Amino acid sequence: MRSSDAVAELLQLIVFDAWASGRIVTALAALDDQQRRAPDGSAFGSAHGTFGHLVGAQHIWLERWRGTNLSAAPDWVLLDEFEELAARLRSIESQRRALLEGLGERLISTEVTYRTLAGREFRDPLPELVRHAVNHASYHRGQLAMRLRQFGVAPPATDYILWRREVTAR
Repeated sequence: MRSSDAVAELLQLIVFDAWASGRIVTALAALDDQQRRAPDGSAFGSAHGTFGHLVGAQHIWLERWRGTNLSAAPDWVLLDEFEELAARLRSIESQRRALLEGLGERLISTEVTYRTLAGREFRDPLPELVRHAVNHASYHRGQLAMRLRQFGVAPPATDYILWRREVTAR
């Protein structure tokens, strides 16, 4: 694969990720705050907590890609209202796309040295970290889809192939 094709593929993943998250945000907006915050026995305690984790993780990865290591998730993950988290996610997605587009073909050869929140240091190729961030968000969107079903809200389809079909139909 040519490096320009690899860059295009990674940027497509970022656009897909924003599309899929946007669809989940729209669906979550159909719930009221009490429903979003209702305890659900999940690792993050509620749909709101899971969504906050998703947004916080996207923020942490963006900061790592920029060379900034955080020692904790940002406070706003727990404190922000749903609408504020949704706005933060849109901003993160925009910044992430601009950063990766700005790298151009250097995106393929860029390696990122970063520390986990626990302080362990790693060095990974940026393309692998992009794939990880998209996969991580997909996992949590699936959890949120299940929670939506429990409240009687039909979750949106967020499959990559559906996004591809939508894009190529234009």
